[in-house]
Amino acid sequence: MANSTLLALINDTLVPDSWEVYCIQSLNDNGFDWTSGLVDYNGNAVSSLTNLTWGITIATCYQFCKANHIPYAWNFQFNDFAASMTNYLFPWLALTAQLPFETGNVFSNLMSFCMALGSPALITYSLTITILNQYWAQARFRTLRDDAGDERVARRFRGIAERIRAALYLLREAQQVPLRASQVGGWLASLIVLPKNAVWWERLKMRLQATRRGVTASLVAQMLFAVTAYLFTVIAAFKAQMGDPETALQIASGSLWIWLIPVISGWLTVGTQSTHHSIEDALKQDQAERGRTPPFLTAPNGSLTESAIQKGLFVLNDESSGLPPQPSQNGTAVGDFTAPGVGHTKRLTWNGCNVGGDEQLKGPIYNYARLFTWCQLASTLHRTFTIAVNKVDRGIACGSLDQYVAGQAPPAWDEQLQNQDENLVSDSFGTGRYCGFDLDENAIRAYPYWTGDEEHNGLSAAVYKRIIGAAFAALFVQWGTTGASVLIAYKTPTVGIGCRSASYLLYGGLGTACWLFLLVSMLLSHAAMLAYQEVHIQHPSIDLRKRQRGPGLWLLCALAVTTRYIGKTLAVVNTIWLILSSLLEFVGALNNCWCKGDALGLHSKGWVVLFKNSTDLAIAAQDIWGGAFAMTVGVCIASYFLFALTLIKDEDD
Repeated sequence: MANSTLLALINDTLVPDSWEVYCIQSLNDNGFDWTSGLVDYNGNAVSSLTNLTWGITIATCYQFCKANHIPYAWNFQFNDFAASMTNYLFPWLALTAQLPFETGNVFSNLMSFCMALGSPALITYSLTITILNQYWAQARFRTLRDDAGDERVARRFRGIAERIRAALYLLREAQQVPLRASQVGGWLASLIVLPKNAVWWERLKMRLQATRRGVTASLVAQMLFAVTAYLFTVIAAFKAQMGDPETALQIASGSLWIWLIPVISGWLTVGTQSTHHSIEDALKQDQAERGRTPPFLTAPNGSLTESAIQKGLFVLNDESSGLPPQPSQNGTAVGDFTAPGVGHTKRLTWNGCNVGGDEQLKGPIYNYARLFTWCQLASTLHRTFTIAVNKVDRGIACGSLDQYVAGQAPPAWDEQLQNQDENLVSDSFGTGRYCGFDLDENAIRAYPYWTGDEEHNGLSAAVYKRIIGAAFAALFVQWGTTGASVLIAYKTPTVGIGCRSASYLLYGGLGTACWLFLLVSMLLSHAAMLAYQEVHIQHPSIDLRKRQRGPGLWLLCALAVTTRYIGKTLAVVNTIWLILSSLLEFVGALNNCWCKGDALGLHSKGWVVLFKNSTDLAIAAQDIWGGAFAMTVGVCIASYFLFALTLIKDEDD
């Protein structure tokens, strides 16, 4: 027979209408023998109900406290559900609206939402790659800016340093779109060399600065709401409800979402564009100057240049293959920079799915897939600017096609000209050669080789170091926050792998797997597009969609598409699971013997805490909860410290 006095005291300290109260009532009403089926804190059997008795075995729970004794409807308390939804789920869901989407359509924005929420590792990886790319670009262009600031170069080529700064700013802002360079029509070299394009570069930078995403009142309000709700939960736990499993649930649930704060803050610090089309609009807003393509009849005013909407830097459209247009190698005249047609520019697919992958999609979430192509674009701009600056420094002026055909050496810089910039005015052939472009040797590539250096269209060791560094950051944020949730759920009695801890482990595992699948897909897509690019450069007129794939290329395309869709499917499933698992907790669906007894990990040795209130549980929970909370805060502070390093910029930026 039970110790009625002790049992009455226990009932008085438990939460009214809780599952524990119903279970004890069922034990009393259904003839439970109070000399067996009882356990202590370690799950060891005890023979009577005393102050050392913590609960009952899972077998006893199945016998007396299953759904036929305690209907699931009894576990649902609307007031508790409403409070939990309002305080612990809605603030975090609202905060997700501040994630950087800017993909261009509703479906892509929804997928971006799922990829971020379903894999904190992925969005952290993209953010870290973006940060490291900015640092790399600043360091790489620093020497070039110093050379351009030399007195002799600055006197001869007015505004070249400002032009380089604008190009660097474009590179930093354009990581969220698939940006390409093209020398078709002589456009890229014209943008770099022709003096009149200084205004175009200046306005480009101003437009990008104007459309940069800033801190809004809604962001501040949503972030404060989420943080305040989480802090109130923690304070309540340490002040009044320490040890209460329901409070543990709420802290663990909040820890699962708290990565949103440093990640969103990091994106705001790094900076993104406010719309998906702002970069494209800025590139097309103003006309630029282009060296006219020889042979041509001399214009009435004798001009070698003409104004038009530039095509040297452009954002891929939804149907593009991702391969930059290549000048024809079979032109009828030397220096023919005319593209041979548009058939090769159509999207390359495998079973109707884009082989190029996420690299060709707009939005910051996809920055992870643009690492290689962005580095190649940055290296192309750096190389062409460097060649032009060196020639200015050496006193070499822009030649023309006629001089090249006549076998004349490049003309020397004419210091006697009143306007020194006139030394840089030439046709598309002259500006192209001035920047180092040659039809046979220096085709502009979008996809770099796996190894080598940036000057020869390769990926240096620095790129792979960025991948490793970003991977560490991704795992740190993913498991630093998810791990804290797992720790709380695991160590709160009953100690073991149960419904909640397994749910959090599943979320972290699926999030990590999603990131890994998408990372592998990015590498496979790059390998496939690299193979297509080699054919495209050698045969610009070939429609690559109709070209027969070899077994190796077919397998690359198949694996690239398959791994990408597996990764995105995992992201969607994990997002649904995160929200669904929270709802299951809030409606009381986890209040059952199997979950409370940690049967998933302990199996038949599981047991259910039944006779201890929040005060009793405080002794067991205090150190664990404090450590998990410190872990969560430490991860947030450390990760944002890394992201905030982008505030440290060169004085010239």
